[in-house]
Amino acid sequence: MRGNLAAELDHRVLASGLDHVEGVCWDPRRRCLWAGGEAGQVYRIALDGSVRVVAEIDGGALNGLALDRDGDLYVCDTAQHRVWRVDDAGRVHPFGDPVDYPNYPAFGPDGRLYVSDSGSFFEPTGRILAIERDGTTHDVSPRPVAFANGLAFTGRTLWVVESSTPGVSAMDIAGGPLELVVRMSRCVPDGLAVDGDGGLLISCYQPNQLWRYSARGGLELLIDEWSGEQILSPTNVAFYGDDLDRLALASLCGHDVTTVRLGYRGAPVQYLSEETE
Repeated sequence: MRGNLAAELDHRVLASGLDHVEGVCWDPRRRCLWAGGEAGQVYRIALDGSVRVVAEIDGGALNGLALDRDGDLYVCDTAQHRVWRVDDAGRVHPFGDPVDYPNYPAFGPDGRLYVSDSGSFFEPTGRILAIERDGTTHDVSPRPVAFANGLAFTGRTLWVVESSTPGVSAMDIAGGPLELVVRMSRCVPDGLAVDGDGGLLISCYQPNQLWRYSARGGLELLIDEWSGEQILSPTNVAFYGDDLDRLALASLCGHDVTTVRLGYRGAPVQYLSEETE
């Protein structure tokens, strides 16, 4: 899709003046978006576009983010080689073992936080880690991953972006192989989001593209913004709003979080219930 994105997709700039944010996630309890900056800033973005820095991690460089069911925020910090937990008061705590290149976190239906450890872009040395609630950290990679990046869950299936393949693979967290499902070409896939119809949205750091994959329809190009003027390096993406009917796009190479309406609604994040612990 090209042309006037404002007319076609109700494209808007939601927030500006941000420090090269790569990750973005929706907080339904506080009705805001969270994003992380290149110098360790933890941004809270209101629905009216106002921005507040709630924490600054000294020497940090923040990538993906995820919220737990209690509202604590977990952020990947590639500079400090850590995953941090940011509590409701903005206090920052280390979570789990040090990680070489923590890129993206996602909570699984088993209650563990899964984290992509990217490895080298030029050879498959990436890993998938699982961190228990007490911080115990496990390597659950069935095989080396080709630059492990964005993660998403549909049931027990963990979807993993392999940026340098390029493509998206999947594994059952109860056991089994990590298998390539979506093969792409001439792009660098980065982020994932799941829509309410079971489709997988795949954002590309390069070029400025957004794809949708479904088992029924295959791979479909939704946005191809070749100029970079309206959408630039959309790394991570997240459905947001009370109806999850808009998609927020982070921009590692820019200073904005932009937003579009695709006609798809997002699937709410599923957490382990207290009754099943």
